[in-house]
Amino acid sequence: MKRLGVLILTILILSDLRSYAEKSVEGHKFDASLDIYSRHLWRGFVNGNSVSIQPAMEYSYSGFSAGAWAAASIDGSYYEFDLYTSYALGSFEVTLYDYFCPVKPLSNNEFFEIEEGKTKHTFDLTLEYSQPEKHPFALLAATMIYGDDLNPDNGKNHYSTYIEPSFNTTVYTVDVQAFAGFTPFKSYYASSASFVNTGVAFARSFAIAGNFSIEANMKLAYNPDSNKGWISVGISL
Repeated sequence: MKRLGVLILTILILSDLRSYAEKSVEGHKFDASLDIYSRHLWRGFVNGNSVSIQPAMEYSYSGFSAGAWAAASIDGSYYEFDLYTSYALGSFEVTLYDYFCPVKPLSNNEFFEIEEGKTKHTFDLTLEYSQPEKHPFALLAATMIYGDDLNPDNGKNHYSTYIEPSFNTTVYTVDVQAFAGFTPFKSYYASSASFVNTGVAFARSFAIAGNFSIEANMKLAYNPDSNKGWISVGISL
């Protein structure tokens, strides 16, 4: 009951703040958002055993952006806190993520531990391509370059790589994305080259009042490597 009260309070606060956060001052833009999902799905895995609360904040200016994103399962089964910085040029965007996924949140100052073999940080370098005004195809390529991505056989970095082509379209008022993510070699994602994240996602926005809207989401995902599938539904404020 206490967690539900915190959730409702967070929604009310962010709903009020978002109208102020989404402002542009001489090209400088600040944005705050809150997502709530029944399950946190990521690249062919499910993180946590319950509803996931995901707040985010971002600053952007002239192609550059930087921000923070977090996820917390309401039953305490999963926590994550990420920082990122990115630069967009034309149809391409390069992003460096710092994923922080502690076993026990912030125990023993884990957040400040960056030594390889001990850290719970993972640095992931991604390149995204999309040109929606010309065609519906997009591509994501990501490689973990440092941190909690070690090969237990030799103690060296896996350089786990994930590649995801997708097809994006709009059917009536619903945005639809079909995706098929794979890893090209043995890594964090799978024990060999394999498709690990296939499925389809749906999103639709609903105007509430003034400039405020809520986006409803649903994702159906299947990991052919592990032979597991999930459905996640959520809203974005």
